Amino acid sequence: MAIERRSRQRDAILNNLKMRCDHPTAMELYLSVRETVPNLSLGTLYRNLAQLEESGMVLRIKDGTFDRFDGQTQPHAHFKCTHCGKVYDAYSLKNDSLKFCTEDENISQIYGFSLILYGKCKSCDKAV
Repeated sequence: MAIERRSRQRDAILNNLKMRCDHPTAMELYLSVRETVPNLSLGTLYRNLAQLEESGMVLRIKDGTFDRFDGQTQPHAHFKCTHCGKVYDAYSLKNDSLKFCTEDENISQIYGFSLILYGKCKSCDKAV
């Protein structure tokens, strides 16, 4: 599905996501965008997020707890700290690290991947 027409609310949602690296939940994003677009409704946010995701302009990260959103759409993995719940980008994991997948006889082409690593972040490790 292509995004119909641009709107001030959709642009504000997308710009907010592209300027942050904390992978917000829909509610965190809603509260943040409402600072610049006070009349934004939660329904409008969810509708626009679905359209932006479907068009490939944002990523939805399903981490088993809350869906989180990422404005950085180039292929990359994520790391979720199981202690504090923060989600970080894991850019050091390159596509060629997954090269073994292409050797599977059942796979013709790979267009992307979604990978979440779980563990303890450095901040939580230092706090102990």
